[in-house]
Amino acid sequence: MAYDHSNELGVAHWKWRLLEALPGTLSWGFIIALIALSFVAIELVAIVIIAYAILWLFKLFGYSQRLISGYRLMRSLKGLNWNHGLSDVLDGDAALERISAELAAADISSGRKRALRPYYQMVRQQLSQSGDPLDPELVQHAILVAADNESRDIIEPSIKALVASDYDLSKVMLVLAIEERGGPEIQRVAEELVAEYGHHFGDAWVATHPADIPGEIKGKAGNITYAAKQVTELTTERGIDPGHVIVTTLDCDHRVSSDYLAYLTYIYCVSDDRHKKSYQPMAMFFNNIWDAPALTRVIATNNSFWLLMEAMRPHRLRNFASHAQGLKGLIDADYWYVRTIVEDGHQYWRMYFTYAGQHTVVPLYTAIYQDAVLADGYLKTFREQFKQLRRWAYGASDTPYVLVRSYRDRSIPWSKKLVQIFRQIEGYFSWACAPIILAIGGWLPLVASRFGSTDIVAHRLPELTGFIMTISLIGLLGPVVSSMRAIPSRPDHVSWRRNISMILQWVLTPVSLIVFGSGAALNAQTRLMFGWYLEEFDVTSKHRVEAPPDDANL
Repeated sequence: MAYDHSNELGVAHWKWRLLEALPGTLSWGFIIALIALSFVAIELVAIVIIAYAILWLFKLFGYSQRLISGYRLMRSLKGLNWNHGLSDVLDGDAALERISAELAAADISSGRKRALRPYYQMVRQQLSQSGDPLDPELVQHAILVAADNESRDIIEPSIKALVASDYDLSKVMLVLAIEERGGPEIQRVAEELVAEYGHHFGDAWVATHPADIPGEIKGKAGNITYAAKQVTELTTERGIDPGHVIVTTLDCDHRVSSDYLAYLTYIYCVSDDRHKKSYQPMAMFFNNIWDAPALTRVIATNNSFWLLMEAMRPHRLRNFASHAQGLKGLIDADYWYVRTIVEDGHQYWRMYFTYAGQHTVVPLYTAIYQDAVLADGYLKTFREQFKQLRRWAYGASDTPYVLVRSYRDRSIPWSKKLVQIFRQIEGYFSWACAPIILAIGGWLPLVASRFGSTDIVAHRLPELTGFIMTISLIGLLGPVVSSMRAIPSRPDHVSWRRNISMILQWVLTPVSLIVFGSGAALNAQTRLMFGWYLEEFDVTSKHRVEAPPDDANL
């Protein structure tokens, strides 16, 4: 049974099942209650819907503002020389002087200064509070590139991006973490890539995860855990302190920015309790964005910007896809949970309870470029897109774990635990309900009025909610403008006409939110309600017309 902690946590199975059903019960209960009350309590429904619409109106403007700020910050940080910063990590006074000098430099525009100032203030605070900065010369990196059965043209650009990093690669271990069940072809491809590019790194090898290990489901967690344990063995043999090793997990289509390794090293070295933290770069689904259908382009862009918006509120940030951790933290948390398909999100909770609530996720405002969903044909592409979002939405399965561990862990104040519980439940509730309620909620009383009611509220509510939603469209300007500036330049094989569709595609936003947003979330929560578990990681089809462009605007 996938993701069932009831035995290891000593919880009666029936109690665990009740907690698993909680997210779906809340979501479906809210939707059904609104429909039912539309026939008997129109005024109450109208108040709820109007309040909900106004709440999301403010949320959308807040999201748009954070997106623009985040985009500006990423653009401003892109030109910094993090290797230069590494040279004075151990000398806090020199680092503070350098930061002040950079901020006052005449060749930095006033707009860039405004964008950089909050970030420099954060780094200043880290440097001034860091009682034990780590010598960057001691840091070793382990890059785990997870693959299942992907082709060379998907994996090779990711390796090339690592080779192009502005960092000393002799301090980097490259591990191609592949699946035995992927067959001999992926084994051949991985060995060829290690033979061709391995000499650029301090160490490079293929870690072939055995198939059908007892206690594991078919998922990424088992693969990267197997590879990380090999890293642990190697560092132990060499006498390397696990607190000096940073482990980054990448899917095989993920391309790091050239500054990623130096940036990560800098932040890791100046952080207190660095092994208790996760380090989250920004996922940008732009590798093949020009080739993807309009609907999946909208979804990919929204997914890219959602993480950036959350990163502007670091207290809400969670592990997602590519992320980094100290090897010591991984060992303390017993690596990743090998019986879930959402190993990234669940890793946050493993670390959180391992360190009694002291775990935080540190944003790295640098891009890791990923593939938008693209398969052979529109129908297969949309089916694969739905599966990907359903897998992400299956993070609602963390709810029982969070509730049980919160109840039992007396070392964490309830004031902190209640906030975390609320965010866990509210996030998946809004994912499932918000698009549906905002799209059709205003029409429910009017439809109900056809069955006998002539309440004037029923006739005016669609007009009022429509007016609120029209105003909220202004909030889309942030994503639209930012997307056009952030995506890579149009490749030669794509017609200039695609520029027009890149703007017109945003009219598909309601469809993407309802079908692929609410639909995927409700599907995942309904499966949890009835015990129809997702017990296998659905590997998203990856397809490109040509290699991803090297130029990127983030």
